[in-house]
Amino acid sequence: MLKAIKELGEYLRENKDIGDVQVLTESSKLPSKGKMICVVLRRENDDLVFDSVHIEDFGQDKAKKILFRTFRHGRYNAFLTSIITTKRTSEKSVENMKNRWMLWFQKYFEQFKDKYPILNLLKNEIDEKEEDIFAEVLEKYDQLNREDKLGCILTIKIKEDTCERYPAEVLEFTEIFKETSLEDLYSKHGIVAKGRGVCAFCSKEDEVMPASPFAVFTVKKVGFAYNFERQNSWKQLPICKDCAFDLQIATQWIMDKEKLNLSFTLFRDYQYFVIPNFVFKEVSDEIISEIELRKNDDYREGLLNAEDDILEMIKEKKDVLNLIFVFYKRKQQFFDIIRYVEEVPPSWIKKIYDVFRSINRKDIFSEKQLKTILGEKWSGDFKEGKSMWNGKPVSKLNLAGMVGEFFYHREKDKKIFDKSSLNILGDILEAKQIDRGYFIKHLIEAIREEYGRNEWSEKLLSLKSLYLFDFLIELGLVLTFGKNLRFKGVKLMEETIIKDSKSVEDFFKEFQNAFDTPDKKAVFLEGVLVSFLLDVQYAKRKDTPFRKKLHGLRLNKRLIKRLFPEIIEKLRQYDAGYPWLETLISKYFIEADETDWIISDDEISYYFALGLNFGRIFKGGELGE
Repeated sequence: MLKAIKELGEYLRENKDIGDVQVLTESSKLPSKGKMICVVLRRENDDLVFDSVHIEDFGQDKAKKILFRTFRHGRYNAFLTSIITTKRTSEKSVENMKNRWMLWFQKYFEQFKDKYPILNLLKNEIDEKEEDIFAEVLEKYDQLNREDKLGCILTIKIKEDTCERYPAEVLEFTEIFKETSLEDLYSKHGIVAKGRGVCAFCSKEDEVMPASPFAVFTVKKVGFAYNFERQNSWKQLPICKDCAFDLQIATQWIMDKEKLNLSFTLFRDYQYFVIPNFVFKEVSDEIISEIELRKNDDYREGLLNAEDDILEMIKEKKDVLNLIFVFYKRKQQFFDIIRYVEEVPPSWIKKIYDVFRSINRKDIFSEKQLKTILGEKWSGDFKEGKSMWNGKPVSKLNLAGMVGEFFYHREKDKKIFDKSSLNILGDILEAKQIDRGYFIKHLIEAIREEYGRNEWSEKLLSLKSLYLFDFLIELGLVLTFGKNLRFKGVKLMEETIIKDSKSVEDFFKEFQNAFDTPDKKAVFLEGVLVSFLLDVQYAKRKDTPFRKKLHGLRLNKRLIKRLFPEIIEKLRQYDAGYPWLETLISKYFIEADETDWIISDDEISYYFALGLNFGRIFKGGELGE
C-alpha cells in the first residue's frame, strides 16, 4: 500500500509542480471558506513593529500561504497559524491561542534564533505587545457571528511598505515550517526516532525516520518498539525525507476534500480511499488527468451508486493498474485502518458493476412487482435515485447500503455500519469466498428484527436480502450446494396445477442459483401459502393471529412440516384454499426428503421469510398478475 502511495506521490511532485511547503500544509484540515484574523507586524528599518489586527475572508486559495500543519499532541502547530476553538467563551478561546503561541516559541526559539534572525524580532515584539495584540484579536473575534467563528483561523502577516505578506511568502518562515513539520514524523510520545539508514522505498542511505502518513505501527508501549528501544522505532520502517514528501503529496491528493479525488464516505465515521497501483510502475497521465477532471458535487454514500462514481470511470480501463481500497475510521489525528484490499483489477470492478446492475433487471425488482409487494406508494425500479416511497427517495439501495442493512450493531435502536460491514465489502472486492452460513445468519437476523414490528420494512428488507444474496451467488462468492446433487422429480398430473404454478416456476428459474434444491423451494412456498392465509385472515377479521404460530421466524424442518397441515386446515375454516400451491409444496417436500434436507435452520427460516414477504406476486397465473 505505502509503496503505491509513494510512487503516486513521486509522479505528482514531478508532474504537478508541488513544492515542499505545499506538501506539508494540511489543506484538508482547513475549512473550505470562512474568516481569518491576521496579526500584522510592520518592517521598520531593521525591526518588526506591531501594526494592526484585521479580519479577512479565507478560502482554499489561501491555504498554502499560511503554513498550517497540526501536531498529534495538539498543544501547538508547526507554525503560529491555528484554528480558533469554539468550545469555550471568546476570552478563553483567544487566551488558548496566546498560550499556543507562547508554547511554540518555548519549543523552537532557541533552536532557530541564530539561524533565522527574523524570529528574534518577531518574539521580542510579541512579548512586548502581547496584551495589546491579543486584546485586539479578542475584539475582532467578538465581531464575528456564531457561524463565522466556526473554523476561524488566526495567523500573522509581515507588512513591507504597502505589501502584506502571508507566512509562506516569507522565506525564513517557510524554512522554519519545513523543519518543524518534519519533527512530527519522527518525534512521538516524547521520543525522537531517527537515524542513519537505508530507505525502505528508494534504497538510498540517508537520514531516515518512521514517516508513514498512516499509523502502521505504534511505539506507545516499549514492548512494541524495535529491540524494546523506542528511539530505534525508525528501523521498523525507515523512510528518507524525499520519500516522506512523496507519501505526504499522494496522501493529500487522495484525501483532498475540495477535489474529491479518491476519498469517499461510507456511513457516519467510516470512510475509504482508493489508491491506483500501476502494474508497469509508470503512472498513467491519462488516468490521473481523468481522476482530477472528474467532479462530483453531490454527497453520496456507499459503493456502486452513481454514474460518475470514480469506480465507474476506472472499471472501463484496461488492467494496466490495480486498485487498493483502504477502509478506515478517523480517530483524532490518526487513521484507524479497519480493512484494506490490494490488487483489485478494473476488470473485477467492471464485473461487480455489471452483475449488481443485472440483478435489477429481474422481474421481482421491477416497479410493477415492487408495487405489488410494497404498495401503491412505491414508484421506480430497485435503484437509488429512481426508487421512491410516497414521493421521497429510498436510500441504501447501493451495494454498501445493502450490506450495512444486514451487518451492523445497534445504538439506540439505530443500525450502525461497522467492521463486519467493511469485512463483507472487503471480501467482495478481494473476490474472496463468503461463508454461506455466516451470511444467511445475518440476513435472517435482520429480517427477524423487523418481523411483527414493521411489515413494510420487513418486506423491503427481504427484497434487499434477495438482491444481495443473488448478487453474491452470481459473482461466485457464496457457494450453492444443489448443482452436484441429483433429485428425483415428482410429476404433477393435473394441467390446471401446472398452469397455476407457472408464476412460481418462472421465479425459481430466474433465481435458479438461490433456489437450487427442493427443500429451499418447499420452505419458500410454505411461506407464500402463509402469506395467502394472513391476507384471508385480515380480510375476514382485520387481524392476523396465525403469525403467532411462526415462532418469530425461528424455524426448523420439524416445525415447517408440522405447520403445513395446520395452514391448510386454517384456510379451509375460511372457505379458502390454493390446491395448486398445496400440491406444489407437497411435491417439493417429497423431493427434499429424498436428499434428507441439506439446508440449515437459519436457511429454512430465511427462505420461509422470503416466501412470506413475496407471496402477493404469486396470486395469479402469470407472475404478479
